[in-house]
Amino acid sequence: MNSTRERRAEQANQGNVLVICVTFFAQTTANSLWFSLLSVYLNSIGLSTVWIGAVLTIYNASMSLTYMPSGRLSDRIGRRTPLIVGSAMLAVTTFLMSFTKEPMSIIFILAGFGIGMGMNTPAVNALIAESVPPTRSGMAFAGYNISTLLASVIGSAFSGLLVNSIGYGNIFLLATAITALATGILYWFVHETERSHNSSYSSAIRESVSGSLPGTIRLLRSDRDLLLLAISLSIHSFGISVLNPYIPLFASNAIHLNIVEVGLVISTWNAGLLVAQIPSGKMTDRIGARLTLFNHILFSTMAWATYALSQDFTAAIVTMFIFGLIGAMDMPARRTIMIEFSHHEGKATVIGSLDALTGFVGIVAPFIGGALWAGIGYTAPFFFGAAVNATAIPLLLLLAKRERKLRRERSKAIPPTT
Repeated sequence: MNSTRERRAEQANQGNVLVICVTFFAQTTANSLWFSLLSVYLNSIGLSTVWIGAVLTIYNASMSLTYMPSGRLSDRIGRRTPLIVGSAMLAVTTFLMSFTKEPMSIIFILAGFGIGMGMNTPAVNALIAESVPPTRSGMAFAGYNISTLLASVIGSAFSGLLVNSIGYGNIFLLATAITALATGILYWFVHETERSHNSSYSSAIRESVSGSLPGTIRLLRSDRDLLLLAISLSIHSFGISVLNPYIPLFASNAIHLNIVEVGLVISTWNAGLLVAQIPSGKMTDRIGARLTLFNHILFSTMAWATYALSQDFTAAIVTMFIFGLIGAMDMPARRTIMIEFSHHEGKATVIGSLDALTGFVGIVAPFIGGALWAGIGYTAPFFFGAAVNATAIPLLLLLAKRERKLRRERSKAIPPTT
């Protein structure tokens, strides 16, 4: 009886990956329809780059502040509830975006959207890891990444066309409908993988919030490599957050592309991420996660500065495709290293803690990027972000060297077969 029940549970869990791929494809498509052009939209309704930076700073802050407790909460009450609540928040906040153009209202709405994203991320990664055997987790994550990246390509490619045909307001409503449908599918078809602890939701939330900061400090103190990783990723997060909101705005205001071309530039970036996803996963397995992450940081520094030199549509397209190829190295390596450290805490706790920490550092970066744009010029956020990112290179090189040393020690410890 128990073995039959376990087999059924295993089959149900393996179905989670398909459900997640389908629902997050839909959800990411919906988000990409408007979020890929958010800075252009905010600029079109009269917000300065400083205001745009402030709005996106609040969004980053809300998402980052949610990562840490939501990861711990997911390890306590299960994966399903945070996923459904987070997805529902995305639908509600996207719906509200269609009814206001007032800056303070947009700030509060995007803060809610950030909380929804922060609820989703640790839970979905932990759910995927727990839904398949360890030997199949790589392909499961690859399938999830490919589905969301393909959605980003499609959503951002059609974003400019839809702006011209139906306007931003109707795009928000369309995205709401798609996200609401995805939330319903999650509610009806996703299965729990983590048994809930015997505590109420209120006590689980309270304990998750109160234990977030001391738990993260304890986690970082437990392993020197984890601390080096956290510092490196925090620097990288700050660098990308300085310039990321201004990529579409640079295409629009500096290169003078129309809104359809801007959407295609962002779509090409996502296409590069999609094309390189499986090769990046194989690279991670072949040369190690730490060395892969080092290469990502090194070449990202060059790509960010190069984009600022783009002067026409062709240059922007080529640069952003390369941008995507380089960016694809990030998540396979980052998540692989994080899962390696999950013996200290639960998987969602480690992912949530590291994502929160790196997000905290990047909270004010969009505001700084907007101030640089306004005070110095269009290229300033990109060169500044690249310079900051370069300071993480020595730390990643140290991590890569330590990984090679550990591999040599392990190979010596394994007795030769006869």
